[in-house]
Amino acid sequence: MTRNVFARLRNGARGLALAALAGLALVPAVSAQSGTIVGTVTDAQSARPMESAQVYIQGAGIGTLTNSSGRFLLVNVPVGEHTIVAELVGYRSASQTVTVTAGGTTQVDLGIAQTAIALDEIVITGAGVATEKRKLGNTIATVDVSELQDAPISDFNQLIQGREAGVTSLPGGGYTGAGSRIRIRGSASLSQSNEPIVYIDGIRVDNGAGGQGFNGAPQSQASRLDDIDPTSIERIEILKGAAAATLYGTEASNGVIQIFTKRGRQGTPSWSFQVEQGALRYPTDRILPAADFPRDATDVARMNERWGISIQPYEVFENKFWEELFETGHQQSYSGSVNGGGDLI
Repeated sequence: MTRNVFARLRNGARGLALAALAGLALVPAVSAQSGTIVGTVTDAQSARPMESAQVYIQGAGIGTLTNSSGRFLLVNVPVGEHTIVAELVGYRSASQTVTVTAGGTTQVDLGIAQTAIALDEIVITGAGVATEKRKLGNTIATVDVSELQDAPISDFNQLIQGREAGVTSLPGGGYTGAGSRIRIRGSASLSQSNEPIVYIDGIRVDNGAGGQGFNGAPQSQASRLDDIDPTSIERIEILKGAAAATLYGTEASNGVIQIFTKRGRQGTPSWSFQVEQGALRYPTDRILPAADFPRDATDVARMNERWGISIQPYEVFENKFWEELFETGHQQSYSGSVNGGGDLI
């Protein structure tokens, strides 16, 4: 019985040795059918090594990440032609087609360029905090003032007039400095105010579009909105419809307008200059000429001396003396600003 046990052990050891030899024989065979790819991923503009960039062989399921030096290594790559792709968040993907030889090492260097990432628009109005616009259940319009730099805008009312559907700016009472009447989706009440609530950087302001004077007569007030320089506004968010009442109270049933002014931002300094010129001429052709006549010799002498004419008593004389008063007026405005900077230490 002991002899049979030793015989079995010898047979088992012989089988393991043969299997090991067979495995060693397969290693050169596998290596002979594959190769290695090494390379570096860098920034296409600055040639800076890119760490943690994803490098993979398209359609082969073989990939890796670059190290702190931007280098990568792909082993056991099948022989043949392959497309190597490098990807990193914030950069455009780069690719290159190479040919891998049996047992050889192929060098691949890839350069990736920066690109802007398209994100969902973030809004504040109606939520109180920054929220993606597509996640809100109400309609919010955003006016980007940077897109209106070349438009002839002199006040806030011109800034929103016709920029968004359903938002209109109507003339006020005609008093000096009176604010325009802002309507969002029309008027909703015959007796109550139809003005939307307006916030500037989180502070509520009065539009001054209307009020009650003596005996209940409408009275216009000075508009605080027109005191804002349109060039200092970054964007405007408009919450339309009665949905604003669920967030700002019943007084906001006519909508909410939030104005966000420009603030300093970290980055490369950006200089901007603006020059405005204009001319104003009063239409004097719409005014009838002034007419008069002398009644006696004293009036005749006085008018002849003043106007340099020769007339007789009761002879009508006409003159457009206001043309000397209303001349063409010229105005010029120059402004400049700078944006950018760094963190203070």
